[in-house]
Amino acid sequence: MTKLLQPPPPGIYENIPPDTYFAWDAVSNSRLNLMARSPAHYNAGFQGEPTPAMSLGSLCHAGVLEPLEIAKRFTFEPDWASDPRNTTSDGARSFSASTKFVKEMKSKFRELHHNSEIVSEDQFNRMVGISTTLSNCEVMRGLMSSGKPEVSIVFDDAETGLRCKSRCDWLHVGKGGSVLLDLKTTADASEFERSIVKYGYHRQMAFYRRAVEAATGERPAVWICAIETSAPYGHRVAPMDPETLAIGETELDALLQRVAECQASEQWPGYDNPETWRLPEWYRRSKPIELNIGGELLEVGGPA
Repeated sequence: MTKLLQPPPPGIYENIPPDTYFAWDAVSNSRLNLMARSPAHYNAGFQGEPTPAMSLGSLCHAGVLEPLEIAKRFTFEPDWASDPRNTTSDGARSFSASTKFVKEMKSKFRELHHNSEIVSEDQFNRMVGISTTLSNCEVMRGLMSSGKPEVSIVFDDAETGLRCKSRCDWLHVGKGGSVLLDLKTTADASEFERSIVKYGYHRQMAFYRRAVEAATGERPAVWICAIETSAPYGHRVAPMDPETLAIGETELDALLQRVAECQASEQWPGYDNPETWRLPEWYRRSKPIELNIGGELLEVGGPA
């Protein structure tokens, strides 16, 4: 478990290592995602080990936003299964990733590079493809023509007084207007609107905007670039709709208020119990079903 650190005073901070930022003891958007599940999840704070998709996203962020950081943070792991020394127990050539040789090499490699984020050849190639694609995107070049990557902000929420933190992928603050840019990797950029709902990106961007405004006094324009993780790396870049951000603000206020209430009461409840277990409404609407309830035949569900 990461040892928590007292965050610095409210303000904007550049060149903060990721591990240091994550250790700051302050309310973050990722913690609020846990509060959206239950106060118990928020209080526990553990979000699980990074998934392959999360690791790829981290690598692609570095490739696009901080290419010089790749050599510092990441280590490329060879494909041990394709190594000529990979053999079965009887000495036959093998391409399996479950042999004793592969397991031993992986273990030694991870021990040697324990301070690095280890990436595969496939992840590295995808990062190069994404970085190259976005470097040729006129809109992205314009948005990133000025500004700084991975800007950390500490601020106090005006309504609850909670000490908060955010880490903006790209931030430009200037007299001509401030711009906040967030990079999102996705499997299908054509349906990214679904991802906004699923992962609460509208609330995340409202939180980041609030951080910038608290630190600078300016409300930035909020942009998102959604790019696919497979060739041809289709992508869509656009500012967030004001109404969408307003909805995010409303949800954000409710979650922050609940954090403040739980801290004051020192009570962190888990899930509420349902009155009964029911099929989800989307399933009930998917097709008509004839039910026998108390001897009476009823048809429920189906298209409206």
